[in-house]
Amino acid sequence: MHKEFMKLSDDIHRYIVLELFLKTLERDRDCISELKMRDVLEEWYDSKINETFHEFKKLRDFLYKQGCKIEKQKSDDFMTYYFILFRGYDEIRSYGNIALRNWVSEEMKRILGMKYLTPADKK
Repeated sequence: MHKEFMKLSDDIHRYIVLELFLKTLERDRDCISELKMRDVLEEWYDSKINETFHEFKKLRDFLYKQGCKIEKQKSDDFMTYYFILFRGYDEIRSYGNIALRNWVSEEMKRILGMKYLTPADKK
């Protein structure tokens, strides 16, 4: 069972990053109302939010079918904790907020077509 859980580790990480990235895109979209090119940028943001949501939903459904549920448990100034339930096996993962911010930045680079890092690059 533990082996199956470890196989999903990258997918769990991706789920957490995509969820935060979606929230970031939505928050950023709300801040562009003062820009001159807001119409174009709003359209771009809406498009990327839609694409990311579909990718997130597909991953969420995949994890659910594997018997995995992920919930943000709590966060403080330095850490965010996630509760992961996988077929009766549970785990609490802690992520540094700075690390999460960096992963969300890497996701933005990917969306923009820039060079970006993946979790495999960090290993």
